[in-house]
Amino acid sequence: MIEVTGRPETLFDVLSRRAAAEPGRVVATFAGATRADLTLGDWLASAQRLARLLASAELGLRRGDPVVTCLRPGPALAVVLAGVARAGLVEIPVAPGGTPATAGRVAIVGTGALAADPGLAGLAPVVRTVDDGGGPGDLDDVRPGPLGPPPAPGDPALVLSTSGTTGRPKGVLLPHFAGVRHARRVTASMRYGPDDVLYNAFPWNHVNVRHTGLLAALVSGARLLAVPRFSASAFWGLCRAEQVTAFNFMGAVAAILLRAPARPGDRDHRVTRAYGGPAPRWLAEQFRERFGVQLVEAYACTELGDVTSNLIDDVAEGTAGRPVPEYEVRIDTDRRIAVRARHPYLSTLGYAGSAEPPPEWIVTGDLGRFDEAGRLVYCGRHTDVIRRRGENISAWEVESVVAAMPGVREAAAVGVASEFTEQDLLVVVAGAGPLRPEDVHAWCRGRLPRHSWPRFVARLDALPRNASAKVDKSALRSVSGEDLEHLRRRDHPCESST
Repeated sequence: MIEVTGRPETLFDVLSRRAAAEPGRVVATFAGATRADLTLGDWLASAQRLARLLASAELGLRRGDPVVTCLRPGPALAVVLAGVARAGLVEIPVAPGGTPATAGRVAIVGTGALAADPGLAGLAPVVRTVDDGGGPGDLDDVRPGPLGPPPAPGDPALVLSTSGTTGRPKGVLLPHFAGVRHARRVTASMRYGPDDVLYNAFPWNHVNVRHTGLLAALVSGARLLAVPRFSASAFWGLCRAEQVTAFNFMGAVAAILLRAPARPGDRDHRVTRAYGGPAPRWLAEQFRERFGVQLVEAYACTELGDVTSNLIDDVAEGTAGRPVPEYEVRIDTDRRIAVRARHPYLSTLGYAGSAEPPPEWIVTGDLGRFDEAGRLVYCGRHTDVIRRRGENISAWEVESVVAAMPGVREAAAVGVASEFTEQDLLVVVAGAGPLRPEDVHAWCRGRLPRHSWPRFVARLDALPRNASAKVDKSALRSVSGEDLEHLRRRDHPCESST
């Protein structure tokens, strides 16, 4: 595994160096209703200007103060995140309609985002606007102030909401170097270079598009193609038009693409690899055979970035690869993944609203094991275990089996209340065409132990997702007793399996 830490740097360090060498190079293209390119030179100049505006005495901000941001995807969003960083402030990005991970004294809101959601005017005691496609903003009305020294690699930079990999959802405080290190790691694992175009559809309050999309493009010389949302029907056409060579995925994205009807031109594109996870072996194999694209799985979380990773020239499908040199990784007695940084400034500084520093060993909420070659095999969430008749059922294992069923696009397994005490297993599937509960049950019979067969099977057009684009299992667990009774009355074999 390649060592990538090197000299600790900030986003602004890398941007300044790259812009001096290639000011006219496009670092990001924002697709959507309108298409916009962002060059390195324009990004640097605009970010410096914005940082001076944020230093205005009118705003009263001091180094390290939290600033909430909410903008539509586009060049203005990239300028704001870099400008806030250069000013030495701590950014708290929030998605439209979302809630900040912690409060800020000032909010920077896009005029287009505000027009679509007037409630953003209440994000902070002071709200200033910038043009994100909705017309001029009022931040330009303040008198620019003098810029202080640039932030150091270990200074706080960003608070991102986590969906709960290391426990309950919370605001994760990251230093400046954490993003650069994460980008360097992904660049090394994926072998990104100046000829690459990186597709990314993750929301901008997510670590994925920021560190492994935009920053990875900045570090490697590649171009980011940022799209506002993933569309399976438009995906390959957009990849062809933009000459995309790699994309970022979650398991559901790859499964959705794989479930689309096969076409003669399925390999008519320049995409060679995709970064993300999880990717069970069956999914990686079928995706590679059909599309000619290698899924490169890594294990990462908001607090730590990539902890283990495959390399594009050394992929063990069905695993998340070996530990990266920057971290020490162990499996605790309860099978939880625990991680310790080998260098400073790599990982979280703590959590919003807490004065406690993070522990030396960060124990995640994920389960795993090492195979005989020392590669991590992801085994699901620690809290995603269903207790049934004295047996523990891994939701991840059930989902992996059901998701491999023809016609199923994605699947989620959750525990629901049972009259037999403990829990019963509900599997919710999304897919095209008829998906009969009895067929799902028959599929599970030959592939799962009896105690892991679902009692209830429900079908949705799409699974609900949270702000991090992960399946919202709390919404699935809230299924009412009446709904379960309706499923029970269907008299399908799932009921007789108990």
